Amino acid sequence: MTDGLIPGLIPWAAALAATIVTLGLLPVAFRLLVGPSAADRAIATDMLGLLGVCLAALTAVLAVHAAFLDIALGIALVGFLAAVAFARLMERASMPPAPSPTE
Repeated sequence: MTDGLIPGLIPWAAALAATIVTLGLLPVAFRLLVGPSAADRAIATDMLGLLGVCLAALTAVLAVHAAFLDIALGIALVGFLAAVAFARLMERASMPPAPSPTE
């Protein structure tokens, strides 16, 4: 009895979720452009990658094509590596400079 609802409900729910995720791009883009610090921009970039993963997964559902899941995985891996690289950069920037051997 409910089997007829499922094929029509899943694309509708995925389209609604895609709309909500797309609306989430607005505050992320604002934080990316305005800042105020480099850490805020880095977090916004990471969030932008997560929203890209969500949109790729939703596209896989809507298009019924699993290749978009590979794209989502690639975006997630690149986003993770970028977050780790930024954390290392921030760690190095917070360390005091080493004394030179001539001092």
